[in-house]
Amino acid sequence: MKDRIKAIRKNTNLTQTEFAQKLGVSRDVIATYESGRVVPQDAILKLISKEFNVSYAWLKNGEGPMEDPLPDDAALDRITETYRALPERLMAMVDVLASMDPEWYKTLDAAFEELEKRKKQKGGVG
Repeated sequence: MKDRIKAIRKNTNLTQTEFAQKLGVSRDVIATYESGRVVPQDAILKLISKEFNVSYAWLKNGEGPMEDPLPDDAALDRITETYRALPERLMAMVDVLASMDPEWYKTLDAAFEELEKRKKQKGGVG
């Protein structure tokens, strides 16, 4: 993880001090992360991911690509329109999903896979 944090900082051409300022921490904190003496908490990893548009999974575990691909403006407009047209209960569900720790997505995805498997076993259409 220490190398990934340093790679983000180097790719953005920031000093440790500048990088720290963007995250609201001290330069010493960044130095301890980059040296591997301290492993950042999830809250800091999420902040780095959001601030520098990098994948949380890549940052935390080295999985997947570094950059977090963002949809284009047209796709974002469609997503926004769809969200605004949802009934209030479904909006609340989307809000909960959006605020979940990304690790929970794997758990949720596994639960949906299990539901699909059981549906097929009972003769349902998948």
